[in-house]
Amino acid sequence: MSKDITPVIEGWDYRPERPAVRQILGQDGKPKIQLRLDLGLLQMEVTGRPDGNRPFGCETMLDYYSGVLREKVENGDGNDGFHLSEEDCMKLQLESTQFYHRRISWLELGEYAAAERDSEHNLRIIDFVMKYAQTEQLREMFTQWKPYILVHRTMARARRAWEQKQFDEAIARIEEGIEAISATYRDQGREDTAESSGEIAYLKKWASEIDQTRPLTVEQRLERELREAIASEMFERAAVLRDRLQLIRQNPGKKLP
Repeated sequence: MSKDITPVIEGWDYRPERPAVRQILGQDGKPKIQLRLDLGLLQMEVTGRPDGNRPFGCETMLDYYSGVLREKVENGDGNDGFHLSEEDCMKLQLESTQFYHRRISWLELGEYAAAERDSEHNLRIIDFVMKYAQTEQLREMFTQWKPYILVHRTMARARRAWEQKQFDEAIARIEEGIEAISATYRDQGREDTAESSGEIAYLKKWASEIDQTRPLTVEQRLERELREAIASEMFERAAVLRDRLQLIRQNPGKKLP
């Protein structure tokens, strides 16, 4: 049987501007994710590690190292002597890359709960490396990606709320994401970076777009018009709008003239 993958990707073009992703049923009867690359494709499992491997019998490499640490503590050795070598960190970095590919695939497929789970896995890897890596250089290799992963987690949470027409919830999730990214920069001693952060700028723009385009109740519309009137120093109009708002709030659910 030919091993040429041309028939598999024929008619399915790579697109650099956004992930080209599809779900298939594997020969083992289980669902798989395929991500189109410029020179072929990646095929991933939908649970566990994307490559389907179970390192040392564990679901993930992070689970393995966490188990090693837990056993050491349970044996009374404490965790002072536990460190992640460069080789250990490379294995965790490889796992992070696999979860990254599946994470962006989930986002493209609209599977936001799964995208959030894969984001959380990589954030746990970063926290683990921050505590136990042998060198600062190894820690920096992971922490540089934390804001980017936080953006993906925020996208997963906010899009799920937005699709359910929970617009206030979506904006709240975005604001949480902005604060998490800002806190990351503060923890790294890079407060000035937050001011020019592309991740934060993107999330703020997205929250503004949701706020400007979402359907509004009469009360929400009047609140917006009131803010705009005050900002424009149109105080007579602001007074009318304020009275109208007060009337609506005093008569909830009642249709007013």
